[in-house]
Amino acid sequence: MNATDLILKLQASHRPEDIFTRRNFKKEYLAYIKLLHPDVCSEPGAADAASKLNDLREVMESRFLLHDDAGEIRVTDEKTLLFQGDKTLLDKSLQQYRRLMAFKDDAALHFQKYLPASMEWQGDALCVRSAHAMVPLSGLQLPREHVTWVTSRMLEWVSWLHQVGYSHNGINPESICLVPESHGIIITSFYHLAPLNSKLNTIAGGYLPWYPSSVFSDKKAVPGIDLSLLKSTALALLGDASGHGVKLKLQHPAPFIDFLISSHTDALSAYEQYRTMLRTVFGKPVFHHLNL
Repeated sequence: MNATDLILKLQASHRPEDIFTRRNFKKEYLAYIKLLHPDVCSEPGAADAASKLNDLREVMESRFLLHDDAGEIRVTDEKTLLFQGDKTLLDKSLQQYRRLMAFKDDAALHFQKYLPASMEWQGDALCVRSAHAMVPLSGLQLPREHVTWVTSRMLEWVSWLHQVGYSHNGINPESICLVPESHGIIITSFYHLAPLNSKLNTIAGGYLPWYPSSVFSDKKAVPGIDLSLLKSTALALLGDASGHGVKLKLQHPAPFIDFLISSHTDALSAYEQYRTMLRTVFGKPVFHHLNL
C-alpha cells in the first residue's frame, strides 16, 4: 500500500478494524506511520491521516485490556488471557470450569472444545489459554454472515450445557472469544454458572437490561436466561449494544432479527428453529473467512 491509498483508506475508516488486523496491528501501525511521516510524505491530508491513525491505534490497544465482573482481562498473546481482580469470583470461575471439564462422555468431549484448553492460577491472575488463536468478542462489530455462525455456536454450546444440567447466566461479549480459523468459540469465564432451576445468586452487573425480567422476580437459573443473553450478544455484534435489536430490521432480513429479539425457553428447540430459519432466509451455508 502506498501513502495515497493509505490516506484514502484512513479517510473512509470508522473503526480500527477498517485499518488494522488484531493479530498484526502493531507491525501494521509501524509500517503505516512510516508511510505518512512528513520526511517522506508530502501528500495532501497526510498529517490528518497520521493523527487519525494514532487515534485508531489507541482504540485498538484498548481492545487488549478489558473489564468484566471480576475485574481486568488482559490479552497477553493470541492464545492467552489473564484475569485479575476479585479472587473469590475468579476461583469460582476456575472451579466451575473444572466441573464442566470433568464430563467424559462423547458429547462432552465435543463441546469441551468450546472451553479453554487450560485454566490455572499464575500468581494473583487466573491464566486462561486456548489451543488456538482467539479474539475476545468485546468491542467487536461483525458482518451478518459471521454473526450467524457465532450465534449457531453459542446455541450449540448452551444446548449441551443445559443437557448436563447447568446454566451459564453470564453470556456476554467479555465471556466469549472467537476462534476465527475454525469458526469456533471459547467460553472464558464462569462466574455465574449454576445448576438449572437452582437459586440464582449472581448475574453480570454490566448487562442487567439483557436479562429476562423474570430473573429479578424468580431469581432462578432457568434456560431462558442463557438464550436471552446469547441473542443480545449477537445483536451487539451486529451493532446494537442495547440488546433490543428492533432498529436492525432496517439493515437485515426481518426473520433473522425476529429470532434474535424473540423469547425462547428451550435451547435445543431454539437451535433447530434457528437453523431452519437460516436455510430458509440465506440458503445453503457458505464458509466466510474471518480476518481479524
